[in-house]
Parts: sequence; structure tokens; C-alpha cells
Amino acid sequence: MSIDYNRWWTLKNGEFHEENNEGSKYITEDYLIYPGTATEMDIRSLQNLSVEKIADEILAQEGSWSIVYYNHKLGKVFIGRDVFGRQSLVFNFELMMFGCRTKPDTPGNWVEIPFGQVTVLDVDMNENNHPIIFSYLESYPEDIMEQYFSNSIPKRIIVHKKDSLLNVSRETGGGINPSNTKMLLEKVTEATKVLLRNYTRSHVAVCLSGGVDSTFIAHVVHASVAAEICIDLVNVAFGNSEKECEQAPDRNRARKALESFRVAYPERQFRLILVNVDNQQLEKDRIESVAPAAKPASSVLDDSLSCVLWYAVRAEGFDSENMNHVKSPATTCLLGSGADELLAGYARHRTRFEKEGITKNIAEECENELRRLGSRNGGRDARVAAQLGKTILSPLLEDTVVSWLNSLPVDSKWDLSLPRGVGEKKLLRETVKMLGSPYDAPKQAMQFGSRMAKMSNAGNNSIKGSDKSPHLFKTVD
Repeated sequence: MSIDYNRWWTLKNGEFHEENNEGSKYITEDYLIYPGTATEMDIRSLQNLSVEKIADEILAQEGSWSIVYYNHKLGKVFIGRDVFGRQSLVFNFELMMFGCRTKPDTPGNWVEIPFGQVTVLDVDMNENNHPIIFSYLESYPEDIMEQYFSNSIPKRIIVHKKDSLLNVSRETGGGINPSNTKMLLEKVTEATKVLLRNYTRSHVAVCLSGGVDSTFIAHVVHASVAAEICIDLVNVAFGNSEKECEQAPDRNRARKALESFRVAYPERQFRLILVNVDNQQLEKDRIESVAPAAKPASSVLDDSLSCVLWYAVRAEGFDSENMNHVKSPATTCLLGSGADELLAGYARHRTRFEKEGITKNIAEECENELRRLGSRNGGRDARVAAQLGKTILSPLLEDTVVSWLNSLPVDSKWDLSLPRGVGEKKLLRETVKMLGSPYDAPKQAMQFGSRMAKMSNAGNNSIKGSDKSPHLFKTVD
């Protein structure tokens, strides 16, 4: 569940308005939009609380969430996103308008509403009514709210509700052991069952690159859903022929993962959906659908990742068994996001270890990753999925999983003295090995494993992921 893709809100003339494609509605009573994945909120429980108590209640929620709450009696609007920024809210300060995505044909600059905080705005915005920011973090990669309220500096209040998700133990002396591999599977399965508690479709989808993260999530989904549900494994490859697509590294990995699932769970229906994207189709879909959804994200990396995810979530391609054209009816797609941040999966983790040789120092790197995770791709990915009327879920980032992993000794999670494909994410690899699937492939980002980057950046070897993407500006709203 996510905030409606075609709904926006505005603060104007001391009033709170809801807007959609049909028009504008003046809100004259308490109003709550809260698409939480793990918890629910009742508007009645907030109505008679103070500003501080309301913010405290919101920031105590677990899981992925975003919120738009208007308290008529207080004349205040509360907006915010969870600690890892897994849902989308964007703001246009010139128009004092916000929503799940940018509104087409509007002037002004749209920005992501910061993750890990709740901003309290007075419906009558003036120099005497200072915004208040209730935040999990003392500082952010960017102080978006502060820069836009330069004439009315917000007051920031730190709320220590998620310290266990943001602080990583520096302890050593654990080592990889079978009890933790079993516990990882158990913790993530329990979290996934909560996420899918209200799911009623006959199919559920997993974005499957064949890497260790998504392979693990497929095992988790099997353990979390009823036996009659079909698990659609969606693998995306870019190329101008079937042969080129089959040569994408992710394609072979996905096929091997599928074989292991069918051996482990012969009673379960798994369907591997092969999504082949040629350059002509990419250009069309990127302009018409992906780029408008990705805004205000605008980098080359945003472009590559958004395109891969859009095709994966759409889940339309060929059944690997018979090559019949299929489209998954699943409305929820699960991802392996979070594994690299939690379990030292990035190259920079290994680089630091090779430079310093101190295992516990990598915990500092992982902690930094978790604290800036919300400024990366969560909001963008949620918009891309919402454009298709779908939801994405990342079970590894659920509170119970993250707090448990953060509490473990560092050498219970990784061993970077071992080679690539072995030492990073060691705990996860050992769990996947226990489950009988391929577990020793080095990390390869999905834009490279799917060959999206190769197709998109053909002939331009100097382009960097942080550069502005020329493709994300060629849109039709």
C-alpha cells in the first residue's frame, strides 16, 4: 500500500486542501493518510493529543510508512517518512503542495520530503509560525526543510525511537554459526508474514537477479505464503535480441536459482518470468512512464535503477518453461534491499578493510550506510511501483530484522579477509547455502547484471552514476 499516485495536498490561505485529477477539496475536519506496511494508525487516537505526543506516536511506528495528517483543532499538518525512507512524499515549496509524486505541469521545484522525521506545519504559514521537525537523526545528508524555511527556521527535536536501527555493534568474538543462519531465516520470515498479512492475490512476485539477496528473499517468501500461491520470479535483461538478453549475467543466475527452489520445494509453483527489453522499448517506456515517476530523482544511476525496477515490478515477459507471453497478476513485489548496508556488501567496505585490516571498523561504515539509506532510492522506487499500481516490500529492512542484525558481533555477519563472493554478507551466504541455493557469486549491481547500463550508456565510457541523466528530462507528463 502506498499514498495515492494521483493525489496531492496544498496549504493555501490558511486552509488545507486535497487535490486530484478531478479538482480540489477543502478539508474541514481531521484527516489521515497513513499507508503503513507493518502497523496501522487510528485517527481517533491522535485527535486529542498535543503536537509533541502526536509526533511521538507517529515516530514510534514500525516498518515502512509515510504520513499526511491534518489536525483541525490544532491547525497543524504532519508530514513525514520512515527511518529508511521507503515510501514517497515530495514537496513543492513554491506552491506549498506535496504528494506521492510531482504533479504534472506545475511550476516550481519539487524535492523529496526528508526520511526519518515528521515535519509539523501550520496551515497558516507566516513568519510567526515556525515549523517543527521531530527527527530520529541529528543531521542529514541534506537539510532540505531548513533551506526552504530560511525566513522561519524550523525547530528540530531529536526523538530516540530508532536507535537500535541506526547504531551498529562494534563487538567481535562471534563467528558465523548455524544458530544465526537459522535465526536470520526465522526473523525475516516472521517480518514477511506481517508484511503480507492482508495479501489475497493468487500470485506474489520477487525481483530475482539470482544474486544472494534476492535468492534469499525467494526462500523467505516461500516460507511466508500459503502453499497454493504461485511465486513469480521476475528477471530483467536488456538487449536487442533474445541472445543478447540471455547473455546478461543475471539471466543465468536466475535460472540456477529457480532450479534450486524446485529441488527444495517440489510442491510449490514457481514461475520464472523473463523480461527482455530492447532499446526501442526502453526509450518508449522510459519517456512515457519511468521518467515521470522517477522525478525529482534525476541522476544517471536513478535512471538505470528506475528502469530495471519498473520492468521487474510490471512483471510482463515470457514464461521460462514454454516461452508463452505472461503478465503476473501480483500487486506486491519483494526485494532484497538492505543486505549490503547491513552485512558489508559494498566494495567500499572491502576497500576500507584492506586498507586498515580491522574488522570492527567496517561496522562504522555500515552504520553510516544505514543513516543515509533514506536519502537514496526508497522514495524513487516507491513512485516507480506506484505508477504501475503496485507496492514493493523489503523484508530485510524491517525493524525486528535490522535491530537483531545490528546487535550481533561484527564477525558473526561478515569476514572480509575472505575473497569476494565469500566474505561479504557471510551470514546471508551461509543461510542461502543451508537452503540449497547458489551462494558464492560476487555482488553485481542490478544495472550491470541486467545490462541496463551497457545499453543505456553505449558509447559513453566517461559517464558517471552521479551525473545528470539526459533521459530523465525527456518526459511526457
